[in-house]
Amino acid sequence: MMGERRCPTCGALASADAEWCGQCFAPLDRVGAGPEAEAEHEGTARPSPVATAGPKAIPGTAGGSIEVEGGTLAWTCPACETRNPIEANECSVCGTPFGRLLAEPQAAPEIEPQTAAVWSMLWPGLGHWKLGRRTDAVARIVIFGWAFGALLVVLVSRFGKGGLGPTFPLFVLFLGASLMIYIVSALDAYRLAAGDTPVMSSRALLWTSAGLVFLSVLIATFVTLPAARR
Repeated sequence: MMGERRCPTCGALASADAEWCGQCFAPLDRVGAGPEAEAEHEGTARPSPVATAGPKAIPGTAGGSIEVEGGTLAWTCPACETRNPIEANECSVCGTPFGRLLAEPQAAPEIEPQTAAVWSMLWPGLGHWKLGRRTDAVARIVIFGWAFGALLVVLVSRFGKGGLGPTFPLFVLFLGASLMIYIVSALDAYRLAAGDTPVMSSRALLWTSAGLVFLSVLIATFVTLPAARR
């Protein structure tokens, strides 16, 4: 017990040299500041460490973090970087479980940046798969496959009909989306293999895919289909 003390916020035991409480994550004052510091605070009400501390972040072992700000606890999703309340068991956006923060990180496979980019050029997402980023890889493979497949469907449906006609807006949308995912995925695979941050994060990829689906439905409903019926 001589090397332990209690957290003034929740009462949990902590080691004498601990900077954070392991129960409530409140910052702790270091023990042994000397009699002068004790005399200075004697008889004076001390504010709660959580209430006075500025924003603090405890990084997770597999990405993300646990944040303490103004006495409020929250955790940042390691997959999409969404901020969730500490009571949430999974991310409100992508469904990643809270336990992912504490998972043991796996050693990323070593691959040359040029090799990762070449794999991504064969099919977007393969470079991320080779780098061990399976979630990002599957997302890019599926999104590119959907956009490129829809582009082929538009071209085949208008083959021999004298041009794209009313499907031209969908053609432009799917062509632009396919090119963007193709180029950005190759660039991100190169940057990740080189140890740099990607251009498009998992969260940005998620919102991009959602926006692509929304725009395609919107164009098909209000532009392409009415014009095709005339």
